[in-house]
Amino acid sequence: MKPYPLFFRSIAFPKHCFSDALASEQQRGPMNTESTWMSAPMDDVAELLKNLNVCQSLVRKTDERPATAIRLLTTGFEIHADCDLGGRRMSDVMNQSISGYMECTNASLYRRGQAIDHVDSVKVRKPEIMIAGIAGNHHEAAEKRIGSRRALQLFQAVVAIDRWIVRGRLHMTSNKTVKEFLHANRDFFPVADANVIDAESPESPQQMSVAIVNRARVSFMEITEFEASESASEASPVARLLQEDAVGG
Repeated sequence: MKPYPLFFRSIAFPKHCFSDALASEQQRGPMNTESTWMSAPMDDVAELLKNLNVCQSLVRKTDERPATAIRLLTTGFEIHADCDLGGRRMSDVMNQSISGYMECTNASLYRRGQAIDHVDSVKVRKPEIMIAGIAGNHHEAAEKRIGSRRALQLFQAVVAIDRWIVRGRLHMTSNKTVKEFLHANRDFFPVADANVIDAESPESPQQMSVAIVNRARVSFMEITEFEASESASEASPVARLLQEDAVGG
C-alpha cells in the first residue's frame, strides 16, 4: 500500500458543478434564518432563565430559615444565642474542621446565673466550649445526621467535664469501654436526654434534649447498660436517673 502524500494535489472542478449546486439552493428557496438559527438559542435562554428562577427561590428559602436558639457553656460564661446551623445537626456543625468558631448572633452572656452583657454577634472558640445544646425542647432530627444509617444500642452515661456533671443516654453500635468510646469519637459527642448539673449551682440542674460534650475536656466517664423496666418505661431516662439517685441517697 502506498503511503498517503504529505500534500494533496489541487483538483480543478468543472464550472457546471457550482452552477448546479447554486440552482438547487435557489429551488429550495431562502432559508428561514429566524426559525433555523434563532429558535434553538432562544429555547436555551428560556431554560437558563427557568433554572435561574429555581436557584433564586432556593437561596431565598435558605436566607429565610430561622436561626436556632442554642446554649454554650464555657468555663467563664454561659451564652444564650442564635446560630444559623444551615439545616444541619449542631453536633455536625461543631465537629466540622472548616471553622474553629461557632458564629452566633443576639448573644446574652451569663455568669453564675446573672446576666452580664448582651452583644449583637460573637464568635466562640470551639475548644473553649465545654457543653453545647439547643435551647428549649427541640431535638436534633435523625434525618439530619451526616453518614450512614446504622442500628444503635442504648446505654446510660455519666460524664464529668470541668465543673459540670452530665447524665443521660448514649447511642452506640455496640458496648464499648470508656477508653474505646472516647478514642473512637469525634471532638464533640452527643448525650441525649441530658441532665446537666453545675457544681456552682447544683440545686438548679439544666435539662437538655441533647448535650454536645467536648471530648478533650472530659475528666471521667462511666458507661452502663440501659435498664428498661415496665414501671420505668413511661418515665424519661433523666427522670429514672434522678429516681435512682433519690433511692440510693
